[in-house]
Amino acid sequence: MTQIDDIVSDIQQLFKKQTNTIYAVRIINQIYSKKVNIFFEYYKLGQATHTQQIAQLDDSYRLKIPEIAKKIRHETKLTVHTNIT
Repeated sequence: MTQIDDIVSDIQQLFKKQTNTIYAVRIINQIYSKKVNIFFEYYKLGQATHTQQIAQLDDSYRLKIPEIAKKIRHETKLTVHTNIT
């Protein structure tokens, strides 16, 4: 199992399908600290967003962010946001 597979497994454990709840995964490339952070976010309509950090990866994963996002989206069917263009 790769580190990305472990991340997908962690996300699947956190995902509990509830009514009126929005779920998403956010992948952030932190330029200055040279890290890639992955967060699991959810919120009920009309309430604050809850964010939980899933992983912090090395800068070597920076170029793989689109591939990571695609894999997470395919495996979990959740919306994936990134801060890269």
